[in-house]
This record gives sequence, structure tokens and C-alpha cells, in this order.
Amino acid sequence: MNLLKELILCFGLTLFFSACNAEKIDIPIDQSDREMHHPFLIVQKDQFQELRDKAVVEPWKSMKEDAIARSSSGCDSEAYDLQYYIGAAALAYILDEGNNKIHATRVKEAILNHYSTLKVKDGGDWGGVVPPMGSFFSAILALDIVYDALSMDEINACENVIKNQIFKIDRKGSWVDVRYGTHGTWDIYKGDRTTPDDNYYNGILHQITPDGVSPVTNHYAWERVGGGNSRVSKSGYMDVLEFTGIDTRYYHNEQIQKFQRWLFGSSVNCAKEMAIFGDMLPTQGISNDMLHRRVVNFDMEAAGYAAWFHKGRPAIGHILTYIVPKQALPEPVVPSSKIFQNGGAFFREKEDNLNGLHAVLYNIKSQDEWHTHNEVNGLGLSAYGNRLLVNGGRLGEPTRSAELNNTLTINGENHKARIGGGIVEGFTTEGLDYAVGADGLALKEEHNRNLILVHANDGAKGYSITFDEVIGAGSEKVNNYLHPANQSSVVETVALAEYTASIDHYPTVNGVNITIYYVTPPVTVNIEKSKSAVPERYPGYPDHNRLEAIYDIDNVGNKNLATIIFPHNTSNPKADFQKISGGDFNACSVTQGNIIDLIFEASAEHQIVSNEIEFQAEFCMTRKIGDSVPFYLVRNGTSFLSNNVGFESDNPLTIYARGTEGVIISKSSKVKIIGLEMGTVQFDSSVSVLSSGKDFIEIQLPVGTSYFK
Repeated sequence: MNLLKELILCFGLTLFFSACNAEKIDIPIDQSDREMHHPFLIVQKDQFQELRDKAVVEPWKSMKEDAIARSSSGCDSEAYDLQYYIGAAALAYILDEGNNKIHATRVKEAILNHYSTLKVKDGGDWGGVVPPMGSFFSAILALDIVYDALSMDEINACENVIKNQIFKIDRKGSWVDVRYGTHGTWDIYKGDRTTPDDNYYNGILHQITPDGVSPVTNHYAWERVGGGNSRVSKSGYMDVLEFTGIDTRYYHNEQIQKFQRWLFGSSVNCAKEMAIFGDMLPTQGISNDMLHRRVVNFDMEAAGYAAWFHKGRPAIGHILTYIVPKQALPEPVVPSSKIFQNGGAFFREKEDNLNGLHAVLYNIKSQDEWHTHNEVNGLGLSAYGNRLLVNGGRLGEPTRSAELNNTLTINGENHKARIGGGIVEGFTTEGLDYAVGADGLALKEEHNRNLILVHANDGAKGYSITFDEVIGAGSEKVNNYLHPANQSSVVETVALAEYTASIDHYPTVNGVNITIYYVTPPVTVNIEKSKSAVPERYPGYPDHNRLEAIYDIDNVGNKNLATIIFPHNTSNPKADFQKISGGDFNACSVTQGNIIDLIFEASAEHQIVSNEIEFQAEFCMTRKIGDSVPFYLVRNGTSFLSNNVGFESDNPLTIYARGTEGVIISKSSKVKIIGLEMGTVQFDSSVSVLSSGKDFIEIQLPVGTSYFK
């Protein structure tokens, strides 16, 4: 009898210590505890009826129908197909009440019969880690949802499959965010994590500048933090942390909210394609990803942009599309031009037009990583449904160097850093956008790049201008690189001035061309083939043509250079470019019908008189239609005058004026602005009005940016 008692005691102690060591032996919770624990990762049982009630209206109605159809269609054993199937079956379990047992059984069988055979392997193979781990994230959520419809034996069998498979992947290693996301969700499911996951949180914020721009690359911005289907647990884990209350640092995080606005509103062009920067190819697009709709949990401005982006694209029926978003997307909001001090300038024409122009001056200043290229002050341009420029492509080190990207070097030397000085000044207006990016520590010399997007206006088509300001040594050379999306040939129309390339390197729309006009004549222009991706990873991927314009830095150590990039097709013809001769400046006219734009690059030390205009500045642009002057833009200037329109200042400034509206960036200046009805314009209270008349106003400007209208 004593022996029997000892055996019972030993057995009881064994159960006790086993329960305390759940990492080794999982003891199922009993039936009385089940309703307290499941589901709880992204939904609770008492919310089921509310979810069902929503299904009578769109967009929920279509998602319900899709989920039931997808659950009924079966699946194969491929990771992505499985994640769509099991998430649909779990949603159908909630919404299709009369058949909930059928859908729960499908979740169980998918795990036992298909997830059990997924090839999961740690090591150097992306395909063995990221796709299956992302798919298992959906499986864990689905099992949590159907938990009460399964027996304990069925639950244990499913849990053993998931546990045995995902723990073939270590918690640390390459593609660590997908490890954090799937392991972390499993830990919460099992009750092993009840506190915030700082490693994951810090990893998310490292992929976003304080202003919300991706410092890694555009493609990975969408696939990682943006919630791409190919890596769904990398971003979806934060939704589990938020819903369970374990870590609520995400939905109300200002940095992530800014990222969502940038992602849906700035990182894509007017044709809804990603602007090209960092490790990516022009063949990479954006899917109708499941987590995009949960943008409403972060920020309604971003949600408006997401509604614009996904207009006409219904969400699939899945637990992530139906349950996670707290509401439907709002009415679409067309994005507008934005400047991010730490990230770049992302300009676009105002109208919602697939053919509209989009221009990027990329310049991050705080963090980078393996997928970031040496493209401080790099350009990304789009028009007429196409990306006009490409870069070194992907993947990794062989694609990064500055000469493989749309930026500038000194003597052909690679940039010393992948981060720069950010955007140091700029503005956006109805007809013209302007920004200046500083090189920071990327070059040993000093380089500021001005990007100007001239919107289609006054009957003229839009185009882009870059104005580069370099301070170096007299013996050095400037190498300015442009990579048109062209793999056939570049035509030299005017030697050392005008070059035209068809956009035929993976075009979205055929028949688009760009003309590059060097307002500042280079010493030479080299046209040569450039790799578009790492050949070992993309065998047979075609090269593209690169233009390298080379300039001598003058004896003082300065070199300014202006370049025009003009897109055109059969419906939007190329402008006529004509060089304007002069001793102290470089200039050209850009003629479209009766509209003439005059663009000058000069020394601010000289008063320039040409083509019925007078100015003193490093850069000047003005439009003329007959005798009228619709607008002018001056950079680092003290005066401009044409047909009784202009200004004069006691200190150099940047000014854009269109009629009685405009903007001035000043270091504190006394300025007189001249023009029809200019005496009636209004400034904010920080500007002192010294005197005014019908057609002029004299003001004292503070340091900074001042708007008038």
C-alpha cells in the first residue's frame, strides 16, 4: 500500500513539473477553460455575431462570398496557396453558421495533411524560411479561431504539426522579422508571451525614418512593414500584439502612421507603380495584399490614399482582410506632392491621371541596411504610365554603387555612405514643386541637388529639371549618371546636349520616350551598357543603357549643372530645345507651341541680360506666353525682372511666383516683389510689410519659408 502511495505521489509530481516546463511538454487545457482562452489572437467569440452582421453590405458581403467559395475549392500544399485557403476557411467558419463544422474540419485537415508536408528548412534558402513561416502565421490564427469546434485530440495533433514545423526555424537568423512574427504569434497562442516584444518593435522602427520613409528600398517597404502577402507575419504580428493588448505601441505610433501615409500616398507613381529606388526591379509590382486594409487602424489619411490605390480591387475573403480592419476603407483621396526631410521629395501632378508625372529625389539621413543603395540624391521619375529611370536593380552589393544609380559622383568614386543630409529646403505648389537634397557624408566634397517638377499647365506638358551644385577641387571631375529604362539605343540628337531614349526596358506602356537635355554642356557624355540586376541571380536579365555626363570643376572649386528630363509620346510630343548663347551663363529655351520656358544656369556674381529678362542668380527659370510671364523660379538669387514682373532682394533667396501667389525661402531678407496687383497679396504675421503700392510690395522676411497669395 505504501508503494502504491509513493507511485501516485511520483506521478503527481511528474505532472506538476511537466506543467511548469511547457516548452518541453504541452499539457492541454481542460474543457472548462477552453472558452476563456480561444479565440483571442485577432478576434473573440463574442464578436462573431457583429462580424456576421456586417456581411449584408459591401465590402464585407463580397469577402464572405469569396471566403466560402475559397474554403470549398480545396487547396494544394504550396505555402502561399495554403495561407489564402486556411484564412478563408477560418473566416467561413465564423460567417457561414450552418456549415461551421465543415469549415473547421477544413482548417484541421489543411494543417494535418498539407502544413505537415510543407518544406521548412533553416539556412541560406529564403524559400525554406520566409514563405512557409508566413503561411504558418495564418495557420496559427485559423486554429485559434476554430479551436472550440475541434476535439482535444484534434487540437493536439494540429498544434504538434505547427510546433514541429516552425521550430525547424531558429528564433534568430536571416529574415529575422518573419521569425519574430511567427514564433511570437505561437508564443502568444500558447501563453508563453505576455509582455511586449522589444526585438520586433525595434526591428520595425529601424525600417522607417522618423519622417515615415523607407530607408531600405521601395519594394521591401511594401513587402515588410507594409504587409506584403509574401511575408505576412513580418507585419501581421503587430496586429496580434495590439489585439491581445500585449503590446499596443503600433496603431497609435506616429512614425508608423507617417509610414502608412508615405507608403500609399507617395511611394507609388500616378499609375500606381512603385518608384524605383534601392534593391528592386521594374518587373516587381504591388499585389492586392491582405493587410493593406488594416491601414484604417493606423491613420485615416493613409486609409484614404489606400482606398485610391485599391479602387476597383475588392479584398479577398480572409481573416486578415475581414477581421483585422476596424472599419472599411473611406472614400478615396488622391495623393499630393510631399516633402520628407528625412527621406526625400516625392512629387506628383495634382490630377488623378494614370499618365501623370511623378518625380522622386531620394535622400535618407538616419538609417540604412543591406538592401539600400548608394543613391543619396538619387532620382526616380515616371510619366505616361511608365517608370522612366531604372537603377542597379537587385540583389545586394553588386547593384549598390553610385555609378549604377541615378546620382552624382566626384571622379567616379563611390559614395562613402548610403545616407545623406536629407531635404534641406523645398515647397510644393499647384504648378511647380521644388526641393533641395544635401549629400551629407556621402561625398567628401559638397553636393546639393535641386529637383524641380514642372506640372502640365498653361497648355504645356510637364517635365523635370535637376540643378546640381558641387563644391570640390579644381582638378576634380563631376560624373552625373542617368539610367533611362532603355535597352535598345540612345540617340544623340545634338552632340553634348540632347539625347533621346525609348522606354523599352520592361515598359508598362509602349511608345514612351524621354529626352535628356544638358543645359550645362558636359565635357563628354559616355553611353554604355549597365547591369540591371546581379547576373548570377537573374541569368539572362537584359542590361540597360546608362548616360554618364562628365564635367570639369572650375579653378575656384565650384560646378553647377542643369539638366532637363522631358517625357513624351505620340499624344504628348517632345518640346523643341534650343541653346541660348551667352558668355556668363548656360541656357536653353523649351518651346511647346506658343509657350516658351527659359532655363538659365549662371554665376550669382553677374547680372544676366538675355531674351528680355534680367536676373542675378545661380538658377533661373521663367515661362513666357507672348508678353506675359505666367511664373518664374529663382534659386540663390537677388533679382529677376521680365515685363514688369519680378523681385529684388538684399540677400540671396529662392523664390517662385505665379501671378499673385508664391513662396520665398529666405535667410532673412528685405525684398521688393513686383507684378500686377502685387500690392494686394497677403503674408503670414511673421512677415513685416514695409511699403506697398498697386503693383509692388516691399517686405522684411524672417529666416525660413514664407507663402503669399
